Amino acid sequence: EHDRVSKVCEVPLAIASCPTAAIKPAKVDDMKSVAVKNERCMFCGNCYTMCPAMPLASAEGDGIALWVGGKVSNARTVPSFSKLAVPFIPNEPPRWPTTVQTIKKLVEVYASDANRYERVGEWIDRIGWERFFEKTELEFRHEHIDDYRLAMTTWRTTTQFKW
Repeated sequence: EHDRVSKVCEVPLAIASCPTAAIKPAKVDDMKSVAVKNERCMFCGNCYTMCPAMPLASAEGDGIALWVGGKVSNARTVPSFSKLAVPFIPNEPPRWPTTVQTIKKLVEVYASDANRYERVGEWIDRIGWERFFEKTELEFRHEHIDDYRLAMTTWRTTTQFKW
């Protein structure tokens, strides 16, 4: 990745974008690159926005979360937030077999069970989350439980825009 950093990125911009000063300039094999101090990094992604070649991937902690059922439009029903379907799938580039298999399973179950023109979120609201996990054969884990302590104040709020 150091080769890509020197070719793709403006190193001073990547360094300046870090709010915790976790990125320092480095030379690797006579190439301009960066070194990330992991103890200081809060994984905000600012540096990645400035430099997509940043060496941030972690082999054991890097993964994918699948969220389903959200929508932004005001059509038919009010906008809704996405909900967590799969909290962690290991990141397995370049073909991502586990991710593809999981998404394929979700889409196949949705296509066979949903009504015509029904969105994923509407389908889940109709059958319920318990049946969603049964039908898709996804494991329900502790990460699915919303334990945000101030959640009660937002239960009756909506993302719907009203004039």
